[in-house]
Amino acid sequence: MILKFARMLIAVAMVLTGLYLVVFGNSWGPLVFESLPTSEVGLWLELIVPFLPLVFIGIGAALYVSRNGDRTT
Repeated sequence: MILKFARMLIAVAMVLTGLYLVVFGNSWGPLVFESLPTSEVGLWLELIVPFLPLVFIGIGAALYVSRNGDRTT
């Protein structure tokens, strides 16, 4: 029961974080893009950063609908 509640709480937090990243992308985006080109890895991460909100929303939604053994059939 507690694990189910914790999983739901983490899922909701991830979806809300993803929505925050989408809505306020103008505030965190430029800071991230300014710091990335200084390294070789940063050039590759620059391609992934625009999809970061989608990753949070997708993982949170998948976690929310997963049951992990809570079968009622």
